[in-house]
Amino acid sequence: MGKRGSEVSREAADLILLDDNFSTIVDTIKDGRRIYDNIRKAIGYVFAIHIPIAFASLLAPLLNVVPSSLLFLPLHVVLLELFIDPTCSIILERQPAEKNIMKRPPRSRKESILNERTLAKSIIQGLVIFIISFGIYYSILSQNPDNDALARTMGIGIIILSNLFLVYVNSSETNSVLYSFKKLIKDKIMWAINIITILVLLLAIYTPISKFLKFTALSLSQFVILVVASVIGVFWYEIIKALKKARYYK
Repeated sequence: MGKRGSEVSREAADLILLDDNFSTIVDTIKDGRRIYDNIRKAIGYVFAIHIPIAFASLLAPLLNVVPSSLLFLPLHVVLLELFIDPTCSIILERQPAEKNIMKRPPRSRKESILNERTLAKSIIQGLVIFIISFGIYYSILSQNPDNDALARTMGIGIIILSNLFLVYVNSSETNSVLYSFKKLIKDKIMWAINIITILVLLLAIYTPISKFLKFTALSLSQFVILVVASVIGVFWYEIIKALKKARYYK
């Protein structure tokens, strides 16, 4: 006990309760598990969102895409990192504890923070986003090689929106995205990140900045396709979570 214990006992102890309340141990374990979970989610998210960037950068030259028509120019990689880092460090690390967090058995000390399950999930999520974003980009480019600005706008736009959706889908391994969103609906920082991401995307597409970024303005139908493709590329994992939850309660 930190308050009532003697100086000798405090020096010899492995754990000191500053408020002399045993329930503090439970709260501390819960908070430690929440922090560990959120770090693991953040690592998985960063791994997943970089797969489409890496694969697109490697595959486009192999398909003989001319340098001026590449999906990612150096400027676009910098732009994406401006979305990825704040989204990861601010939203994911603020996630509340999951419902079953105190029902889990203690994890092994030898367990890696990026285990096989998290790694496999991140790879699959990254590959799905890559296939959809690069597929639409390459399809537009194949139909008209001079339309590289439209192809690039669609491809990168899908990755930017997928980046935002991926955070909420991965915010819980068991609860739906709606549950996670409700838990943070009053969080002003979360809303700020959402609004800034969407606002920057719209400014990049529909203002003179688009010429600097080698983008072009999208029609309403094209923007709808962009949003739908982003939703499909990420929210399929909600079906997996629902099936896992149904099997758990069976």
